[in-house]
Amino acid sequence: DGFPEAADVLDEISIALKHRDDVINAKRMIRIDYLDFLKDLEHHARILETNKAKIACVAVPGLINRSAGKVLSLGNLPWKDRYIKHDLSLALSLKNVYIENDSKLAGLAEARFILDKYARTFYLTISTGIGGALMVNGNLVTALKDMEIGKIPLEHNGAIHAWEDFASGKSFVEKYGNKAIDVEDDAIWEEYSQLICRGLGVICAGFQVDAVIFGGGLGQHLSKFRNYLMPYLEKNLHSNVRRPQALVATHYRTQSVIYGCYEYANDKLT
Repeated sequence: DGFPEAADVLDEISIALKHRDDVINAKRMIRIDYLDFLKDLEHHARILETNKAKIACVAVPGLINRSAGKVLSLGNLPWKDRYIKHDLSLALSLKNVYIENDSKLAGLAEARFILDKYARTFYLTISTGIGGALMVNGNLVTALKDMEIGKIPLEHNGAIHAWEDFASGKSFVEKYGNKAIDVEDDAIWEEYSQLICRGLGVICAGFQVDAVIFGGGLGQHLSKFRNYLMPYLEKNLHSNVRRPQALVATHYRTQSVIYGCYEYANDKLT
């Protein structure tokens, strides 16, 4: 019922996901077969004895139809129009299965961790792409669950592009030749921060948040570029727009989605 017990379960799940991630990374240049994924999941489900669980929440990295239990499209895999909730239920030998977008789940966990300080928060994940979620009082805003913040059209170098096309972790590597973890050059981070500021200003104006939480492979390195963000917001946001009280890095880091799955599943049981 409490987090200490849940942590043991999360450790087991993360090991299984780590194995699956290795398989996906090894095959990144070819089309990943959906049926192979289900077979792999079923194999690990037997090891974890998921049929003994009360409930499962599965994070899906893409656009989903929750009522139909269907994945409509994914960012990095060619799976479209798959009834993934039904298929997951069979693979896990479990009837009570829920699906939700991965960035929304990560935001749920992170928002609840700082709920005692900030009631209205936006989780911004900067990784291969850019995603986000709005939480109010520790709950996802239902009407905005399908939000695609990384796809907002913005002007860049004289043309209109999706924000994530020039500000994501993937574009960072393409431009600077290194991953965020390996870059310590302040000049690079100052330059890159201006690309983040473009969309961050839209988030602040549109959602009037108390805090913005940065996650994802690049976002978790907020300490390298945080100092360049607030001056931009102070200078450029209209006086009617609330300045966020805090820009914070993810607490759970690479485990945010898993803890979000736990929070989501626990809500459904209570």
